[in-house]
Amino acid sequence: MKTHFFRPREVPELQTWAEVIIFTTLALGLPVLFNAEDPFWTQGGFSWPVLGPLLVALRYGFSKGFISILTLLVGQLLLLQSDILAPQSEFNINAMIGYTIVIMIAGEFRDVWERTNQQQTIQLEYVSDRLEKFTRQYHLISSSHDRIEQMLAGHTLSLRESLQAVRASIGQLKERRLDSAAQVIINLFVEYGALEKAGLYKVENNNIVEPPLAVIGKMTSPITSDPLILAMFEEKELVSVKSSKVYLGSSKYHIAIPLIDVNDTIYGAILVEKVQFFALKENTLTLLAVMAGHVGDLLRHEITNPIMTSEESPYFVRQVKRANKEAKRYKIPAHLLKVKTLNITNESRRLMEYLTEARRGLDIYLYDDEKQTLLILMPLTDELEKDGFITRINGWSKERTGKNLAELDIVIEQQIALPISKDAIKPLVTLHD
Repeated sequence: MKTHFFRPREVPELQTWAEVIIFTTLALGLPVLFNAEDPFWTQGGFSWPVLGPLLVALRYGFSKGFISILTLLVGQLLLLQSDILAPQSEFNINAMIGYTIVIMIAGEFRDVWERTNQQQTIQLEYVSDRLEKFTRQYHLISSSHDRIEQMLAGHTLSLRESLQAVRASIGQLKERRLDSAAQVIINLFVEYGALEKAGLYKVENNNIVEPPLAVIGKMTSPITSDPLILAMFEEKELVSVKSSKVYLGSSKYHIAIPLIDVNDTIYGAILVEKVQFFALKENTLTLLAVMAGHVGDLLRHEITNPIMTSEESPYFVRQVKRANKEAKRYKIPAHLLKVKTLNITNESRRLMEYLTEARRGLDIYLYDDEKQTLLILMPLTDELEKDGFITRINGWSKERTGKNLAELDIVIEQQIALPISKDAIKPLVTLHD
């Protein structure tokens, strides 16, 4: 049986009183047995029987120590009255009162110590519990961070990569209708936006149409009065729970993403009920919004050839409007260049043909072969990258013809950084003077 000798608080109450009785009985009986001539040690300088109640007071506190010393005194008085002790035995009342006070002080000291110990134990348990929770959360965040790093190490979330994936995935579809492309579209958003539970819905007259065309996870029926959905239709752009535009109350969605073309026509919407916590960053939300805009344009327009002829200039204009809109709303840099040959020769024609073949992945060209005029839309291109591109053109010209652009009478007639006003786009985007 466990005695709990060093842990008085955990000793059963019955055992406590048993120890009080035993110590008191020993303090009363042993002096009579071994020192019958002076059982109260009045002649010895110290009353050893008081040691029993003193031990009780130090172990169990004031109340039990006080009961023990009173029991001892009453027992000693009864022994004197019963004539069991020698007639010369004396009961020194002053000494007993002093010992009683000592035991009371010892018991009170023990109680104060016990209360202090309990308080410190409670504080220690609280701090230990908090430390344990903090440690668990730290390891959880650490493991999540490591998992994110491992995932992102092989997949850099970049606008350029995501837009190339959008063009490649949707451009190769035989039928570019929303219902046919739904699964491809939502897979792209899951890959680049870390969506865990989302559905792609068709939109007609700014109304969500059920059932969903494609889902990830188990989605519930959409609530058309949800503040996030209302804000999406009102603003005609991506909104999230972090957006200041959602002010009408709580929403069951984390993100609402409209598939919208450059004319602000919404063809579909991706409603996200659950997303990984690290995806609600500004750069990720911007990436998803830009992807959705390009998806909307690709669904609306059949032409996806990045090198267009003069007959396809309306689509090129729409692409410039899209880049201009993104530059204005999301601060995404873009440039528009106009390269023109003033004196058409075989060398200049060869260089212009090479430029169309060496097109960068996201650049869109509008090319007039007859007039040797080339309009270049350069999305995601800042001033430094634009200057580097012009430098490379000169380098290519020197390598292939032995002459630079000036010597071939080829000029960069326009170098325009977006955004610009809407009215200025159409006059600039022309192959003719």
